[in-house]
Amino acid sequence: MSVPSINSSRCASRLKLFLGSWNSNNALWGDVTGILVGTGVNKEDDLRYLKSVALEVWLFGYELPDTLMLFTKSELHVVASGKKAKLVEAVIHSVNSQADVQIIVHNKPKGEDGKVQVSELLAIVKQHSLKIGVIGKETGEGNLMTQASSMLKVDGVATVDVSSGVANAMCVKDDDEQRVMKKAATLTSKAMSWLVERVEEIVNDNQKISHAKLSEQCEDKILEPIKLGIQDLDGDDVDICYPPIIQSGGQYELKMSAESSEKKLHYGVVHLSVGARHMQYCANVGRTMMIDPSRQMEAVYAAAVAAQEAALATLVDGADLAAPYDAAKAVLLGLDPAGKGKELAAKLGRSIGSVIGLELRESSISLGPKFRGSAQRVTAGQCFNLQIALADLTNEEAKEGSKARKWAIMIADTVLISPAGAAPEVLTNSVKKGVKDIAYQINDVDEDDTNDAKKQSNIMTAATMSEGGVVLGAKTRYDLGGVSNEDARRRLQATLAEKKNRETHARLVGAQQAGINGGKGGSTSEFTSYKSISDLPVPRSDNYVIAVDRDAESILLPVQGNLVPYHITTIKSVSVTQDSGASFIRINFNSPTAPGAIAANATYPANIKFPDLCFLREISYRTSDGKHANYIVQEMRALKRMVTQRESEKAERATLVRQERLVLSHGRVHRLVGLWMLPTFGGRGGRKAGTLEAHTNGMRYVGAKADEQVDVIYSNIKFAFFQPAKREIKTLIHFHLHNPIMVGKKKTKDVQFFMEIMEAVQNLDVGRRSMYDPDEIEEEQRDRERERRIHKEFSGFCRKVQDIWEKDFPQLNIEFDSPYHDLAFDGVPFKSTVRILPTATCLVELTEFPPLVVSAEDIEVVNLERVGFHLKNFDMAIVFKDFTKDVHRIDQIPIQNLDNIKQWLATLDIKYYEGKANLNWKPLLRQIKENPDEWLESGGWGFLNNEID
Repeated sequence: MSVPSINSSRCASRLKLFLGSWNSNNALWGDVTGILVGTGVNKEDDLRYLKSVALEVWLFGYELPDTLMLFTKSELHVVASGKKAKLVEAVIHSVNSQADVQIIVHNKPKGEDGKVQVSELLAIVKQHSLKIGVIGKETGEGNLMTQASSMLKVDGVATVDVSSGVANAMCVKDDDEQRVMKKAATLTSKAMSWLVERVEEIVNDNQKISHAKLSEQCEDKILEPIKLGIQDLDGDDVDICYPPIIQSGGQYELKMSAESSEKKLHYGVVHLSVGARHMQYCANVGRTMMIDPSRQMEAVYAAAVAAQEAALATLVDGADLAAPYDAAKAVLLGLDPAGKGKELAAKLGRSIGSVIGLELRESSISLGPKFRGSAQRVTAGQCFNLQIALADLTNEEAKEGSKARKWAIMIADTVLISPAGAAPEVLTNSVKKGVKDIAYQINDVDEDDTNDAKKQSNIMTAATMSEGGVVLGAKTRYDLGGVSNEDARRRLQATLAEKKNRETHARLVGAQQAGINGGKGGSTSEFTSYKSISDLPVPRSDNYVIAVDRDAESILLPVQGNLVPYHITTIKSVSVTQDSGASFIRINFNSPTAPGAIAANATYPANIKFPDLCFLREISYRTSDGKHANYIVQEMRALKRMVTQRESEKAERATLVRQERLVLSHGRVHRLVGLWMLPTFGGRGGRKAGTLEAHTNGMRYVGAKADEQVDVIYSNIKFAFFQPAKREIKTLIHFHLHNPIMVGKKKTKDVQFFMEIMEAVQNLDVGRRSMYDPDEIEEEQRDRERERRIHKEFSGFCRKVQDIWEKDFPQLNIEFDSPYHDLAFDGVPFKSTVRILPTATCLVELTEFPPLVVSAEDIEVVNLERVGFHLKNFDMAIVFKDFTKDVHRIDQIPIQNLDNIKQWLATLDIKYYEGKANLNWKPLLRQIKENPDEWLESGGWGFLNNEID
């Protein structure tokens, strides 16, 4: 840990600024000749802003508790004790030489009240007949300052409040301070962005949460910047300016001293204010979210944004402090939204902002009519909290007495004044504030809180969707009537066509060049039967017979009077037949000229290493011992099966990406018990359910057996899905991974954990059962209760895991996605008809294994085939960006799902085509890969443009 020290150069330069302001602004400083400033004992949980503390931090870089300072025009007397006194003493000489100010430290012994040292300072005041300036509201701060104030009063020494002068000296930020301010603004902006997304999530999921709880969650994020994805800020250097303010439900107090109440968040107008500090410097941002606003409310909000922009335009170096206020008022009067211009202008209050920095709000330098014509001007290097606050607004379309009747607007930003009249820099500009960014719509909104249950089916949509968001209407061409979105989709698809052609061409050209620069070679692995002749087993008799050596993984064949070893991997197949009382053993070997072995030849190690040698293709033996012939063939087949399986497992493991080790959590571990896993571990014996545990950096599934254990590391998760049981028999959690892992002896990129809510098969041979049968009714109730319990357990576990991801792994940007059941359609992605579900980023089928997980970002184009009015079904061909992958087909999709599928594809900006015929994709893709330039010149994907009109 570094030893604290004062930056002498910075201290000297700021002392010069302090004295310069003192000497040149007599009106602000009240013609004083001495300034007395004191601080008390530091209080950790005290969020008060004291100018005396700000002055110490500004000069010395540290807060010096229980300290008293006397400034004169040439000296600085400091009363301090212990380490604080030594800290100041270390810069006496350097400050004296650089700022021509003599620092004199009056060391207060430990355990004393400092009365002697305070008397020494007052003796200096009397000796030089100083007119003393103090910070008016802080004369009672700390024991030393209280004693000094009492002694001055007893001696009849009058004091003058110089708070405005001290503020003026510190208000212009130097380069170091501006860097700190920008970091504080970044932290504030990130926290506000998180808070906005959190409110969106709450409304989307219809969660119930109090303002105070939400404020606590936001505060936790601020105090640990790494949770917000900020790596260069230490948690010890940050703090809140005030507890984050969340207000809704018609009760708004647009002040930084407001508190978040214990009332539940109301889905109407939500006011959010966040202030964060870095190295004691403050930044502030305020936003207003409007859920289901009326057109009048949107117009009023747009006018407020315009008013802030107008004020921002006048906030330049040298401007009058009242100019921004006048500009904002003029815009409100000029726009006159809904005829309320005068009312809104009157609600602006006394100012629309003030200087911000070491203090959250410096009222002596504010942007309002009170400061019109003031000697103080807007100055380059100052930072302002510029805010438009309009309270007590009325939503005339809402019911009288409802929570939505009263609303308010708060828009606040931290602004840095640029030099030479340039436009100011908005440090919190990353948090959007336009109408389209903060206005949301909810279907079938009911203002009365008693109807909150109806909101379960509502879907929250912002005018600008969060990345990956997809919201579609419920209309299909057969289900509901109404106007189609086909024209809008056609226009979007036309714009995507040329863009997609260029992207595909660039990708193919790049792949060709990569292939030229370095191709992939074949395998050169070798298998050895015996290292020397002496290792060969000795035959038991002079009559040589075919033998199998399991230890050497070889077979010994008699050839011209000798036993010749062949490794089992050289054998392609072996068979035995009987004819005329004799048995014939036929052994086929892997060879370059074997019929149908073209693909195998390319990877056969011996063929690659020795392309010019002759290979044995086949050998046959005749024997009269049929029993021995069958035994030998069975032994060879078993050995070949064992070696092939082992080598395939080894090859699969060789391509695995090494995962980080799972870090087990200590203390409470979130668990979900009674789960089954897919893919299974294999092996014999009855299967039993296991437990899924959430640990520090990943999850662990523990099965019933000791060797049944799978770790899923969070950083390896590409997509996470939570699918409740809706028209399915199981509730599941599914992970699609970046890199495959081994489950048992199988390599997989998909891992699923599920629990069945009912039996997949029911026995109908138990006789008739009436719908009024009490036992039948009770059984249905048990099934419904089981389904609710399972859903609650799964959703609770997902929320806890999501909290871990957001808290400790924000950079992974993963979250549980749930399929859109309203957009489900039937199709055949593999061998059977299943129910396929779109999500925000993928097309999935998770109920049956193998699962279907097609990421939208991996799709090049989609071709909808066999689309015609006379057909009841059509097919979907998905072409991937990676042309080495086969085109994936989903067949037999009912035609009534066509519009929803096209709308989903258009929402994700995926180019699709329609045609009447199925295409043979393998030769098509091969032709495109071989000559991408010719393909692009001939129109690119336009050859698919056979859309049904």
